[in-house]
Amino acid sequence: MLNEQDKQQLDNEMQAFRHWWSGDKNQPLVLKRHENYCPCKILFPNQLANMKFYLRFAIMRIISAMPSSTLKIWLYRLMGAKIGKDVFISPGVFIDAFYPRLIEIEDDVFLGTGCRLLTHEYTADCFRAGRVHIGKGSVVGGWSTVRCGVTLGKKVTTGLGSVVVNDIADNLTVGGIPARPLKSVKEGS
Repeated sequence: MLNEQDKQQLDNEMQAFRHWWSGDKNQPLVLKRHENYCPCKILFPNQLANMKFYLRFAIMRIISAMPSSTLKIWLYRLMGAKIGKDVFISPGVFIDAFYPRLIEIEDDVFLGTGCRLLTHEYTADCFRAGRVHIGKGSVVGGWSTVRCGVTLGKKVTTGLGSVVVNDIADNLTVGGIPARPLKSVKEGS
């Protein structure tokens, strides 16, 4: 049972979540964990919200298992992801089912096998949600992870197995955990 102070804090965080969700979502949402309740009370305020998430998760898993990039793109768009033209999604790509509407992929992007685009994360201290924006002409290397709230600029390449935790400027190749610049790509090449 929540005391009055916890109830007030929960109400404040629910309002912050609603405000963030109805706004531009340019900054990631961060909800602190509390001793007497977790952010799940905000994210899943009722059974219907919980069931919708599991249904969305099942649908997204089925989509990721499909061999056809064209069909995957069409279905991901139906789930709310913004995906440009001439995008290729390799087998096993994981697009976060929590908030597929926070995924923005510009034209001419290649998503390598098994890469993950995460729109949320849950840590011992907080729940965090945010946009993932992949700029035009970028390549997310196989088995790479792009953290929520991260923007990859135009013509960015992430190396195999990289973990991208910060925004990456245009025309860079990054790699490692966490991903760091390896080299610049010259314009026109």
